[in-house]
Amino acid sequence: MEASSKGIFWLFLSKFFPPIINFTVFAYTARILAPEDFGLVALALAIIFLISSFMPSGWRDAIIKYQISDKLTISSIFWFNLAVSLFLSVIVIVFSLFSLFEFQTHAFNLAITIFCLKLIFDGLFYTLNTVLLKQEQYFLIALRTIISAVISAIIIIALLLLDFGVWALIWAQSILSITNFFAVYWPTKKFIGIQFSMASITRLNSFAMYSTLTNGVTSILDHYESVIIGSVLGKRELGFYNIAKRLSAIISDIFIATVNEVSFPLLAKKQEKITELRKAFIDCVYFSVLCLFPLFTFCFINSKQIFLLLFTEKWLSAAVIFQAFCIIFTFIILGIPQKNIIILRNHAKWWFQLQVKISLVIVPLTTLSAFWGLNTLLLSLIFGKCLYCSFSMWKSCQLLSLSIKRYLVSFIVPIICCATSAVVVISITQFIPNSQFILLDILASAAIFFITYLIQLFLFERKKLVIIGLTLLPNNHYLTKLAKKINNQDP
Repeated sequence: MEASSKGIFWLFLSKFFPPIINFTVFAYTARILAPEDFGLVALALAIIFLISSFMPSGWRDAIIKYQISDKLTISSIFWFNLAVSLFLSVIVIVFSLFSLFEFQTHAFNLAITIFCLKLIFDGLFYTLNTVLLKQEQYFLIALRTIISAVISAIIIIALLLLDFGVWALIWAQSILSITNFFAVYWPTKKFIGIQFSMASITRLNSFAMYSTLTNGVTSILDHYESVIIGSVLGKRELGFYNIAKRLSAIISDIFIATVNEVSFPLLAKKQEKITELRKAFIDCVYFSVLCLFPLFTFCFINSKQIFLLLFTEKWLSAAVIFQAFCIIFTFIILGIPQKNIIILRNHAKWWFQLQVKISLVIVPLTTLSAFWGLNTLLLSLIFGKCLYCSFSMWKSCQLLSLSIKRYLVSFIVPIICCATSAVVVISITQFIPNSQFILLDILASAAIFFITYLIQLFLFERKKLVIIGLTLLPNNHYLTKLAKKINNQDP
């Protein structure tokens, strides 16, 4: 039990400490560099990520799936990943030698060539990191994550202070990947030998090919829009888009990922009994909306002040893009429990097919919309997330024999409370002059918004909140007493 507690502690430390470091460096870098610099790096990285979608990631997943421990198989997977990454790097270098597109400036071609180091070492790192995950070496994983974040921060700041400019970001990305590899190589080197067996690779094909394809499609859908924006609208527009996306990703990694980690085990425990699973699903969706919708609603209405505080006035054009991500995240919040239900009910293949079918619509639509400007492209991205959410909602409700009306009604009250709180904040702040300190304005807006939100919840959803609280904390004496008090007050 003690070892398990320590493992959980290190997992949480590795999850929250690096984002704080990355966010601090990210905000500092944005104040120094221009949008065009961020756009150049974002476009080069997006192409590298698209190329890396063809990496044989499924064979890495097979190490955990089949609990592989023998040195020959792990060595074969390691060298297989290295061979593929070298082959893909040659393609990237050839691409950089022939400037076929307008965005391929000398700086861009040099940047994408340097990022080949990232492509190679990331492939090796993920293979060895999977071995650590299989062995549940959480301390080593956490230590590697924290050390890498600190090293990356030091490198970026040092290179910026030495006036390397955009090259500080470029070299820091590659050096970070190299550092990550050596950090995991030392504790796993006993599993790697100079040996290779094609038979070990081919016997994993049935699982690994499907997993590689699924991971590849997901990776492409995560990065394709950056390539479209950079090539069609230019590096400056991509710089604004990238800064908004990175800020959104930091918030998402901390909050949405945390809720997902809470909801998935809860649903998994109830998967054998459809009635209990249905109730757990409704509770998970309600809890997600209750906690995260007010956060993104607040960020939406205060996006300009947030960007002024963090990144200065030169990044204000990214505030509208950030608002679009806030809308997108509302669909993601609903989609996570829905996806979990689909997977738990053994319909992962249906989910993959849905991704492919919708991408065949959304990717061309996004490409065409880019020619009408960034705002039109953002609308197409929102539409795409809405489609995913709608189809997964229909499927999850069907699998649980749950009516869509009952599903929507289950979380309507927190949404109304969010909308009401937003209207109250906007109405009040119109009559209050802005102070000289942006942080004070944001804090005042936050106090009005969240106090209004909590008062409404207390008035209309007190009983439901106590029930969910007892589900998560069944031995809490305060919640037990409050539940008895509420039940005695009921007619």
